[in-house]
Amino acid sequence: MEAGPGVKQKRMTILDVAAMAGVSVGTVSNVLNGTITVSEARRQRVLDVIKELGYSPNMLALGLRRKRSPVVGICVPQTSIPYFSALMEAFEEVAAAHGIEIMQVLSQGDAQIEYQRIVSLLKYRVGGLLIVPSKDPSATYEMIAASGVPTVVVERAPDDDFAFDRVTFDNHAVMQRATQGLIDRGHRSILFIVSEAGLIVNQQRIAGMRAAADPVGVHIRVLEGGRDQSTLTARLAGELQNEPRPTAIVVSTSTFAAWVLRAFRVLRIDCPRDISLLSFEQPEWEDLVTPKLSVVSRPTREIARMAWTFLMRRMRNEAEIPQRIQLDAEVIFRESVRHI
Repeated sequence: MEAGPGVKQKRMTILDVAAMAGVSVGTVSNVLNGTITVSEARRQRVLDVIKELGYSPNMLALGLRRKRSPVVGICVPQTSIPYFSALMEAFEEVAAAHGIEIMQVLSQGDAQIEYQRIVSLLKYRVGGLLIVPSKDPSATYEMIAASGVPTVVVERAPDDDFAFDRVTFDNHAVMQRATQGLIDRGHRSILFIVSEAGLIVNQQRIAGMRAAADPVGVHIRVLEGGRDQSTLTARLAGELQNEPRPTAIVVSTSTFAAWVLRAFRVLRIDCPRDISLLSFEQPEWEDLVTPKLSVVSRPTREIARMAWTFLMRRMRNEAEIPQRIQLDAEVIFRESVRHI
């Protein structure tokens, strides 16, 4: 059906071609680039779909495709967040063990910056990419897919995105367990403090919280903590005026854990007597505070190892269908969460 006057048609992407042809984006890229032999039947199927959809390749990406180097590009939002810093250290370790150089860029979580940083990596003809994507990586995904550069998505991957290999951990399941642990300890009003509620990982975590809380009538509220200590303190003070007042706070990063502990001092809140605290990220300083902090411990090194394994297979052309693996995380309750 043709679009009516004034109706903007959706631009077809290499992801649409792959889905309709029943092949991977790598196969579509190989047909377009002609660099790796594809069976004639599969090649013709891809070409027929390209013609039917009216797909026009991303020429920038195709132009950047040639002569890859034995260097892996890594794009993460930032390294000021301890988890991303630990992830980069883990990638450094595994790269050194395999004798491969890496190039790191930061997206600051901004989709436009992310796109430009990936363009820069492709200009250096990197042999593969590891990416922790921004909130809206669709344009970047399209460019990478068209380039044919082997890519693995780490964290922040939506459930329906199978364009690339993905290594994540089960945000929904671990947050459901963490929330159930709080409920089992008597908590009936829980506040979740995040950087951006719209991030896919936070959406998954919120869904996990509600899966545990809704059936038993426990109140769940979400607060965006802001970008600095004073903003979080002010927003938390305002949130504590609402009823029911939270008896437990869960924070999405160890930075927020530190800010909340400082806010508690300003607001004269005793932890855990007045409000309990659990950090989704395990901070390096966790053993320096009293009470001992309850945390979610993520398998950072295992995530890096599995992502690297997937990428090496892609770079050796040993894989076809995109793979997904979800690792588990551990909820560790300590003195910062009390029984009510």
